[in-house]
Amino acid sequence: MSIVRHDFTDSNTPTALVMSSFVSASRVGATASAFCLRRLGVETLILPTVLLGRHPGWGAPGGGPVDIAQLRDMWTAIKAQDLKIDAVLSGYMGSTDHAALMAEIIVEVKSKNSNAVIMVDPVMGDHGRLYIPEPVAEKIRTTLMPLADICTPNLWELGYLTKTNTQSLNDVIAAAQTLPAQTLVTSVPFDDQIGALLCKKDGAASCVSHEKFASVPHGGGDALAATFLAHRLKGESGQDSLSRAVGSIFEIISHAVETDAGEMPLIREQDALINAAPLDLRELI
Repeated sequence: MSIVRHDFTDSNTPTALVMSSFVSASRVGATASAFCLRRLGVETLILPTVLLGRHPGWGAPGGGPVDIAQLRDMWTAIKAQDLKIDAVLSGYMGSTDHAALMAEIIVEVKSKNSNAVIMVDPVMGDHGRLYIPEPVAEKIRTTLMPLADICTPNLWELGYLTKTNTQSLNDVIAAAQTLPAQTLVTSVPFDDQIGALLCKKDGAASCVSHEKFASVPHGGGDALAATFLAHRLKGESGQDSLSRAVGSIFEIISHAVETDAGEMPLIREQDALINAAPLDLRELI
């Protein structure tokens, strides 16, 4: 019996591959990013680096890392579908082996589609500390970051990646411009506000900011990176993608804070991914 390849995509629908954590009861990792991509019209394939029951911030998460042999076997099966992959989103890596496989996948995807967009979200730490083992963080820094077209570190991760001090806005811009990729930095303070900074390879820098929240739900960074990527895949500029993505996630988080939700209410507030007003963008350089 012959096997017929089933290609569910079409030429007008971009396809993204997300390799990150899969968390059943929390909207973080690939659970959040894949939803945002799909809601914005991007076919999304998932390779789960870890399978967890809930975010570790709630207590024992259950589950654990996916065996590298199983993950590689899944990638082999995806390749057999011969799908055109337009973007790769690298997120949480459960081991150095996961990061190494991610690098292999990026190279393979680029060899078949040189226009594929590679986004590396270096999920490694915040608030002054790593929350993954240092060898994994170093593997992301040395192996995945050089392959990125776009990277999305938070403010602390930017300092870790560049080994620089990121106390002032000028420090942040200077650090971001040392990275080889276009850089979207999140959790950047702008006087009494907070927001995101986009630094292009040509040295231009733009920002979008909004009022600070007393606390934010888990998964905001995952959702923002995926929403930004979706807009880019739809052909929007980096600046427009920034103002629209931050506007959407700001609205969703606002509703989460109002209801005292520790999770991103992505299902209930999903229309914000489409309809939220873009936030004002400022050109810094």
